[in-house]
Amino acid sequence: MSYHRLYSLLSSFIREIMNATEPELLLDALMRIFERFVDCERIVVLDRDFNIKKAKNGTVQLDEQLRMMIRWVVDSHSPMSLPQGDTLVHIFPLVKANKVLGVLMAWSKDEVVVETSELLRTFAFLSAIVLENLELYSSLQVQHRAVEGTKNYMQRILDSFPQLIAVFDEDARIVFANSGYLKFSFSEEFASKIVQLVQKTFLANSRQTLEIEEGSNFYSIVAEPIEHEGRPQVLLVIADVTNTKEVERLKAIDQLKTEFVANISHELKTPLAAIKAYAETILTSMEMLDQQTLNEFVQIIYRESQHLESILEELLDFSKLEQKTLVLEKTTFDLTGLVRETMKSLEELARSKQVRLELLTREPVLVRADQKRLRQVVMNLLSNGVKYSKENESDKYVRVKIERKDDKVLLEVSDNGIGIPKEYHQKVFERFFRLGTVMDYRVEGTGLGLTIAKQIVELHGGRIWLESEPGVGTTVYVELPAGVER
Repeated sequence: MSYHRLYSLLSSFIREIMNATEPELLLDALMRIFERFVDCERIVVLDRDFNIKKAKNGTVQLDEQLRMMIRWVVDSHSPMSLPQGDTLVHIFPLVKANKVLGVLMAWSKDEVVVETSELLRTFAFLSAIVLENLELYSSLQVQHRAVEGTKNYMQRILDSFPQLIAVFDEDARIVFANSGYLKFSFSEEFASKIVQLVQKTFLANSRQTLEIEEGSNFYSIVAEPIEHEGRPQVLLVIADVTNTKEVERLKAIDQLKTEFVANISHELKTPLAAIKAYAETILTSMEMLDQQTLNEFVQIIYRESQHLESILEELLDFSKLEQKTLVLEKTTFDLTGLVRETMKSLEELARSKQVRLELLTREPVLVRADQKRLRQVVMNLLSNGVKYSKENESDKYVRVKIERKDDKVLLEVSDNGIGIPKEYHQKVFERFFRLGTVMDYRVEGTGLGLTIAKQIVELHGGRIWLESEPGVGTTVYVELPAGVER
């Protein structure tokens, strides 16, 4: 065979095996190149277990003697030709670095010269190299499909979860997210809080939790440190707990309503019982009572009826505020004078509790507001300061300061009473909430005072808030539009 012919065949074979994408195509190319050099009656390729993998021009039966020779050829890594009847069996191992990948066997009438045998041996070696790569590639494809299948399977499972799930790297970048997370529309503030929670989890290397109120919904967030391929990550799970929160809120309201009804019943029963008792005594013992005793009984009945009236008025005011039917009747008046008058009406209550009432502002401060309703607010704040004073405190006080700041008027009512824990600073303004109930401190009242005060202040376009520390005292601030020029 000429050099050019050999070069052409070799180039063609190399192109075929390099373009082969499957072991079958490679073996076809190998069988064809053998047929170019050897006049084969049939040709067979065995796998690494010496089972027939591919045959051309008919299959064959491998007896035990032939199998023994095949094993010897494979072990020695050298091709061999064996007589079998009137033909020769040419055996070429497909071996690469002591790794058996298969065996090529060709039946022919002709012997294979040494030069051709070495050339075919080279073809077999090249085929073994490519065959190993193809098998490896095929194995990797199978593994890749398995991994992709598992990934898709897990993705579908995680996508079906109602929770929003994401995994973050150390730069707070998302490396995985389920469809719920990707579709969710995060506000800028919400997204910022998530990043802060992720960063906090990386720093603490421990589980972190957070609850966020977004619009009318509540979300519970859990951030868990995890590791993947030696790199720290954070698994984030966001659950919409709005329904749970709503149920908890409704239960809490129901509980507060139950306590409110019980408290109102008690508040109404107390003055009614006193009125009934003294009225019955007067009716049954009129002839036996002297004028002074009779006057005392009538005064008690009058005071208790006033107490009863104040409870009913508070309930009616609350009803009007809830139904938004309360109409303000604004006039211009001196707020300092109103506070002074309110303090005088509470002197008896303050003396009974040994509380000193102090008005730190002397000059008039004009404001345009509903005088009756603002008196109601001041009365509530002052009476709360007196009622919630510390029993064992030697110097108890409730102080009031009024300031005009530009177009606003700021009223401060401070005391050195029992104080309010921070978790109740907002709750004290909620309807039906009674501080005495949660702090085991019994006082008279409906528990609606601060709720009514807050709504009255807000109706005026103002705001009310407090600062307090348990055991130190409380300061309540009321800010109102002045409504009048200086």
